Amino acid sequence: MASTFRLSISFLTLLLFSLWVVEAHTSRKLISIKKNEGQDISHLLKDGEFDDPSLYMYFTLNDLKLGTKLLIYFYKNDLQKLPPLLTRQQADLIPFTKSKLDFLLDHFSITKDSPQGKAIKETLGHCDAKAIEGEHKFCGTSLESLIDLVKKTMGYNVDLKVMTTKVMVPAQNSISYALHNYTFVEAPKELVGIKMLGCHRMPYPYAVYYCHGHKGGSRVFEVSLVTDDGIQRVVGPAVCHMDTSTWDADHVAFKVLKMEPRSAPVCHFFPLDNIVWVTK
Repeated sequence: MASTFRLSISFLTLLLFSLWVVEAHTSRKLISIKKNEGQDISHLLKDGEFDDPSLYMYFTLNDLKLGTKLLIYFYKNDLQKLPPLLTRQQADLIPFTKSKLDFLLDHFSITKDSPQGKAIKETLGHCDAKAIEGEHKFCGTSLESLIDLVKKTMGYNVDLKVMTTKVMVPAQNSISYALHNYTFVEAPKELVGIKMLGCHRMPYPYAVYYCHGHKGGSRVFEVSLVTDDGIQRVVGPAVCHMDTSTWDADHVAFKVLKMEPRSAPVCHFFPLDNIVWVTK
């Protein structure tokens, strides 16, 4: 079992490294605020309430069925603007805590009141914050630290699977990373009896992933969706958090779904540069 696990982790390391390498760039730019591809989306936004299309990733448990149509935004960051992936040796030389914010802003030549400075502060705040009851959370600042923390959280003697969101079109078409209506064209497949961690890329001068999962109460699904014109297909993971009673009452998901805070499950898709780890 141990040798199988080591082989599995080695394979996952290579896979995760390949996901990052094709996206990494040597500049010290933060991931920019998401902008749509010049598309006029005002007629699609719900009652004009949310002008950030990236908020259209949440849905309810009742939506999770064959034939449901949802307005969703699957965004892919500009590969030339993504921050670099550091090795553990490089990352360990740089403090990573909100208490060192002033030092870090000076180190990266970023002003405190700039959008980038505010994003750094927010990311460090997320990573420094204590986990809520029943939650696992950590931030990976290098490939090695991410792998080690995933193993520590998920278990050293388990087989792991990496899941990501993929967008596919026929060869003669180009992918449209924009706000579209998508329909579930297959019944969502639930992954039963697994552990799960979702890792979200955070705005920071180098690649940082905020990973979190719950000890119980979350359901993971494999989904397949198609745009109205039938050209673009999206396959990947979706998660439903069944217990939101401990969430912040001002969580944006409650506003997007127009539900009473902490009153019902919240489901969401994953952006293309997020990583979902599940036990096999």
